[in-house]
Amino acid sequence: MVSDTDAKVSVIIPVYNGEKYLDNCIKSVADQTYENLEIIIIDDGSTDRTVDICEEWKEKDDRVRVLHKPNGGRGSARNAGLSMATGDYIHFVDADDWIEKDAIESLYKAMIKNNSDIVIGNMTSYNQSEKMYYFFIGDNDYYEKNYTPEEWFKNEYVYDEMLRQLFVVAWAKLYKRELFKNIFYTEKDHLTEDDPTTWKIYLLANKITYINYRITIHRMTDDHATTNDPSTKLFAMEPVAERIAFLKILGFDTSNEEEAYLARLHISMNNALKEHDLQKYNDAKQYMEILKKYHKD
Repeated sequence: MVSDTDAKVSVIIPVYNGEKYLDNCIKSVADQTYENLEIIIIDDGSTDRTVDICEEWKEKDDRVRVLHKPNGGRGSARNAGLSMATGDYIHFVDADDWIEKDAIESLYKAMIKNNSDIVIGNMTSYNQSEKMYYFFIGDNDYYEKNYTPEEWFKNEYVYDEMLRQLFVVAWAKLYKRELFKNIFYTEKDHLTEDDPTTWKIYLLANKITYINYRITIHRMTDDHATTNDPSTKLFAMEPVAERIAFLKILGFDTSNEEEAYLARLHISMNNALKEHDLQKYNDAKQYMEILKKYHKD
């Protein structure tokens, strides 16, 4: 067990109407082997028992801090948590997920050992309705690898070991708090606050460490945002276009990003029709025609 004299970690839990799973989520954080935590729960205007659950935990664990705010979406909730954080490091947990008992200890040890700015762990995918794990990493699968930001960007679209999904999401990571000095999650869209933001945090790091270890148990439910929201939001073109433009300025290889942009363009066109979003369809079609003109292959 890591002693409570180690650096403080601020664990931020944004939640909106999370009464089903919030208690289990907070308990998994409170029971960590790494004890020097502040647990910041941002209630983003919930209308169910979330408010009561937050206050109950605040009463029984003096590490818990709670903010009740009007609904503004996950980006707004993450920003509120960051503004409250006093720890040396930041860790995000979504309210319908939970984390392994030694998750933060594992991330912290790798951070200190490798002198990293960000440590990225892996996930276990759990389907709630089927009560089944879809992806699981065993203890014998553990390894560590260090990357520069440029090297890490080459893994953004790798399917192996779930790196493709891990690249985008805010959770399963330990960040030096100072990286967020000038970084804010977008509050324009309630669903895709991480896609336009997480990559910018990577660019501020000097060293990124990946550990092939399960940190977050990612719960997939029938009412999960990524299950029910339109694919035009989930696979929006704008974040990829922004990355391409900025990475080009930095001199990074953007070939993977360009392939991703084309793939998202196809998805956007197909789903815009299904969602009866004529403006979105026409915008995507215009870009597609331009690309066809200049890319004959």
